[in-house]
Amino acid sequence: MTEEPARGFPLHRRTVLSGLAASAIAPAAARAQPLALPPDPRLLVTAADWRQLEIRRAADPDLALLVTRLLERARKDLALPPLERKLEGRRLLGVSREFIRRVLLWSFARRLTGDQVYLERARREMLQVAGFADWNPAHFLDVAEMTTGMAIGYDWLRREIPTDERALVRRAIVDKGIAQVRNGHPTFRMKNNWGQVCIGGMVLGALAVGDEEPELAAAVLAAGKAEAFTALAAYKPDGVYPEGPSYWVYGTSYETLLVAALRSALATDWGLMGAPGLARSAAFYAHAIGPTGRSFNFADGGEGQELATPLFYLARALNVPTLIAAKRAMIRQNQGLGERFAPLAALWWPGEAEAGEPARHFFGQGPQPVAIWRSAWNDPKALYFAIKGGGANHNHGHMDAGSFVLDLDGIRWAVDLGMQDYNSLESRGIDLWSMKQTSPRWQVFRLGSAAHNTLTIGGSLHNAAGMASLDARGEDGAVIDLTPVFLPGQVQRASRAVRIDGRAVRLRDEISGARPGAAIRWALTTRAAITLEDRTAVLRQDGQVLRVRFEGAPVVLGAPDISAPRSEFDAPNPGARQLLATAPADAAGSWSLAVTLEGG
Repeated sequence: MTEEPARGFPLHRRTVLSGLAASAIAPAAARAQPLALPPDPRLLVTAADWRQLEIRRAADPDLALLVTRLLERARKDLALPPLERKLEGRRLLGVSREFIRRVLLWSFARRLTGDQVYLERARREMLQVAGFADWNPAHFLDVAEMTTGMAIGYDWLRREIPTDERALVRRAIVDKGIAQVRNGHPTFRMKNNWGQVCIGGMVLGALAVGDEEPELAAAVLAAGKAEAFTALAAYKPDGVYPEGPSYWVYGTSYETLLVAALRSALATDWGLMGAPGLARSAAFYAHAIGPTGRSFNFADGGEGQELATPLFYLARALNVPTLIAAKRAMIRQNQGLGERFAPLAALWWPGEAEAGEPARHFFGQGPQPVAIWRSAWNDPKALYFAIKGGGANHNHGHMDAGSFVLDLDGIRWAVDLGMQDYNSLESRGIDLWSMKQTSPRWQVFRLGSAAHNTLTIGGSLHNAAGMASLDARGEDGAVIDLTPVFLPGQVQRASRAVRIDGRAVRLRDEISGARPGAAIRWALTTRAAITLEDRTAVLRQDGQVLRVRFEGAPVVLGAPDISAPRSEFDAPNPGARQLLATAPADAAGSWSLAVTLEGG
């Protein structure tokens, strides 16, 4: 696989004295030689990037606004007390992430303004964290993220930190961070976001101290390189990140941090940008944001939009600046600018937008295949419909095969309730990380099939091991084979077909081979008020109307309020209710229902 860079981020034209693949097999004496690293700051951006920021800032009002608001936040945050080592449940992760946010923001402000106050505040925070007893290696994500923040602060400010303090920070990066992965780490072999975060964080730590700890740095980078493609399999074949858009931001943040740091420090990216599906995942994420600004939040995700700094990196690297169109709107609305990597969006800002707009549909295969349509870009009232196959049998998965979201006229009508806070469940003894059929995970309302916009039979859960396939039918349709997500013996065949007809969505659900009389339930979760009129449901929200018409099976309609928790461990769902249509399978075990959703 090639190690050539993608467009937009040329590699330094120089020779690396001891390429890290070679250093991993070189004699110890050779490995102890300083790595051939460029002058710091060498992580993520180059000196030229800092110089060009001012030029690009003067030419782009959105970038100028982003920088202005970041500097305002940096000034305001100077009054924050230093962080303390306080775990939430079994995690220090919140502290690690807040540390990154503070140090990256203050380091950015220092380099951009030259104001001494930002240097002093970043120094104080780094020394505070260096003094922690440890960075919670029992939950290694915490270590990886803390190491990331320390590495960036150390690299960007190293020449301005007094020698004795610099030594303390360096020792913390080594002892509390990268020394623990000298010979690799179990997290490096994980096939989900853990692998990306832990390899990315440890590589940044190694590169930050590589000229001072050459042997350890070479060993860490060799271990990271050996497993760097393992988690990248998640993007195959079409870039649909199986943990959902929210976790795309998390995993891909660290993937782009890794690529950017390797390129800026070692003039290579290990071929990572050529990994199947990684580049196309930028399009997946851009399409996963609806015109209301809410995401297609399948799996353990929230529907709120994030600034998503990896999208800026990929938009620039791929030379497709239109990918950040929705992010420009966020910046104008002062949203998402408190995210921990936000300053990198400014430094990774792509060039001017090319003419034209992306396609209005996206189909992607993978463990959680999706189909997404919209009637227009840059129209907050456009139709947006996104639906998925797949199912529960994946990291962070829900029983959401066949589920969909719908935006129209500026309203998200069909919603996904998203994840529930992990600690709220783990603190009650709920094992969230078993995906077996009998796992308590599926008793959590938001995660099981009953909360999602899909079909269920007889009140039972979906088959936790079953995964539904999705096939595109031209540009305007798709069919999902739901058969595998029902329990053995429940059906012989089950499918959901979708067709986009202008600003209307038409669904057709069909089941055969069910037990005669089995209760089949169609559901749509919403925050709208619901009025039932014979075989039509009228949804009203913020002065807008959506009509849902049912044809086929003689359904009974209902609209229960689901805002209250169903059990002591469930979270409330403020304002949520469900539109339900239920009907029994006929004497032959068959059932068919056509549903049209359209405005007005």
